[in-house]
Amino acid sequence: MRRRALIEATARCLAERGHAATSVREVCARAGVSPGLVRHYFGGIDTLIAETYRFIGSHVAEALAVALQDPAATAEARLRAFIDASFRPPVLDPELLSIWLSFWALVRRDEAIRQVHRDVYAAYRKTLEQLIAAAAEDRARGVNAALASLAFTAMLDGLWLELCLDPTVFAPDDAVRIANGWVDGLLSGNAMGLSRDEPAPRR
Repeated sequence: MRRRALIEATARCLAERGHAATSVREVCARAGVSPGLVRHYFGGIDTLIAETYRFIGSHVAEALAVALQDPAATAEARLRAFIDASFRPPVLDPELLSIWLSFWALVRRDEAIRQVHRDVYAAYRKTLEQLIAAAAEDRARGVNAALASLAFTAMLDGLWLELCLDPTVFAPDDAVRIANGWVDGLLSGNAMGLSRDEPAPRR
């Protein structure tokens, strides 16, 4: 319980004050525990932040997985449900953006954060790859699902980021429409560079 409380307090601190103000003292005050517990459970603030990234990544993955639970849904319907869930709460959340930006800012200079980032995004792309591969198979389309998942991740991230930064530019339904249009092109064979004979991206 205390370990979870520290992680949740770190997430709140990152969302409200950013990485620079996320200290052991601040986190522990929010969690209502003594500062020594950070060292006991995590060894220090850097590891605590890395574990918070892993926790938030799992939270997002679980929220998206809920959209895929209909056993009667076709492969294509599951892919489109994944898209829809990407632009609805709890995934579409300005507070989550603030937390995510703190993590992204640390990726290039913190090895632990970099590894968590790799793990979180590898799992995300794998889910997308499986959804795309199944939908393409149902349509008898030869799609390089690994390359397609990489492209789709970049597009979904970009739409999500822009929508969180300034929701006055376009609406969540517009983002869903754009992403579904990309799926339409992919499954109709009009997505250039994503045929099965294209080389797969590096993992």
